[in-house]
Amino acid sequence: MSKTRYKNQKESNEAIAKAYIENNYTNSQNKLLLVSKANYGKRSSNVCYSAVDDKGMNFYEFNNNAEQNLMLIERYEWADFSSVTIDHSIAKSVFTFVGHGENRDITIEVKGKEVEQVIRNHSSMEVNVVKRPVWTKVLGYRSQTTWKMFMASTVYTLILLFILHPLLPAATHNFIMGLALLILFLSIIGLFVGLIKPKWVLPKFKIKTRKRVLFSYLYLIISCFFIAVAFTDGQSTSTPASTQVSSSQNSVTVSSKKDGADSSKQKVEKNDSDKTAKEEKRQKAEEQAVKEEAKQKAEEQAAKEEAKRKAEEQAAKEEAKQKAEEQAAKEKAEQKAQEQAAKEEAERKAQEQAAKEEAERKAEEQAAKQEAERKAQQQAASQQSTPSSSTSNSGNYKPFENDPSDDQQSNMSCSGQIKGNKNSKIYHVPGGAYYDRTQDNIVWFCSEADAQAAGYRKSQR
Repeated sequence: MSKTRYKNQKESNEAIAKAYIENNYTNSQNKLLLVSKANYGKRSSNVCYSAVDDKGMNFYEFNNNAEQNLMLIERYEWADFSSVTIDHSIAKSVFTFVGHGENRDITIEVKGKEVEQVIRNHSSMEVNVVKRPVWTKVLGYRSQTTWKMFMASTVYTLILLFILHPLLPAATHNFIMGLALLILFLSIIGLFVGLIKPKWVLPKFKIKTRKRVLFSYLYLIISCFFIAVAFTDGQSTSTPASTQVSSSQNSVTVSSKKDGADSSKQKVEKNDSDKTAKEEKRQKAEEQAVKEEAKQKAEEQAAKEEAKRKAEEQAAKEEAKQKAEEQAAKEKAEQKAQEQAAKEEAERKAQEQAAKEEAERKAEEQAAKQEAERKAQQQAASQQSTPSSSTSNSGNYKPFENDPSDDQQSNMSCSGQIKGNKNSKIYHVPGGAYYDRTQDNIVWFCSEADAQAAGYRKSQR
């Protein structure tokens, strides 16, 4: 926003900032809810303004001497933070945003409760409002600094004394002055004793130090001194009035003196009753103050216990979360170990299966080799025994081969009982499993010796 836009207009900086921010949000998808003056901490020395919308917060730096009065310096999204702690006072509110990264402390002037309501309505953040006693929000007590509270207490006491002095009747001035002098004397004694043993004169204070003794009893001494001086002056001013009344009473007759004495007596009785009523009222006020203080302490204790309980719950949640993560990591590690073991077991079984198959293959090769050797030996033996078997069988050494479709015996000089398969070179004896099943390519032999001599081997079944 240029300076020339407001050159001839007497607008405040806040009005200029608000107009610029509203113009900036014209084309934005976010809905502008409010604009407030803000303190951006040490990040900027110039005046800053916050623009709060439904999704976050923009921060603008205001520079009246620049060509562009406002400049966007940072934006916070509600979704980037998990919780916010809000400390409200009379003139400002301090927001502490807690997220995944660095925490953010922002001070919003005047409109702190409105910003809190926006956060509650438009975000999922956990909102924690600091519960502070009413007196801590008063000017001078907000920082909880000892010397500031001492000065504020002294000033407030003088103001209260200035207001109450003309309101209280003159008859109570002597009593108030005497009470103030008594408290002044006791405070001086307490100050000297407390500088030696602070805990003797600070029974209800949590922090019992000489510094606390000095400020507390010095405040009592100064306050009681001013009260005594103020009400002494009041008593001195009332004395001439009583003298004038006495002189006027001496100028009347004896009967008027008697009536005046009775009237004076009635006034004294009335003053005594007024004193009693005020004393009772003061006692009731003190009792009420004690009750309020006890109530305030109870609320503070409850707030502390609530904060402690929340802290314990948070710690328990974090511990449970940590245990759950550890358990998940442990289960994942066990699962990986089981998968690795299963993989190794599968590899081992595969190796065993391969070794077993290799052994079977070698055994089959060995058996085939032995079978070939045996066949060669049988062939050699059959060649040697052919002349003798042919002689014993009267020249019938050649087996009879049937028609491939005929499994019956025919045209043989002997009753053949041995059935051979010409293709497989396997012979079957009667009663064998494949004896009756063999019906094609049949060769008949008179004996097993003839079949073996012809190069056939016996069926294993």
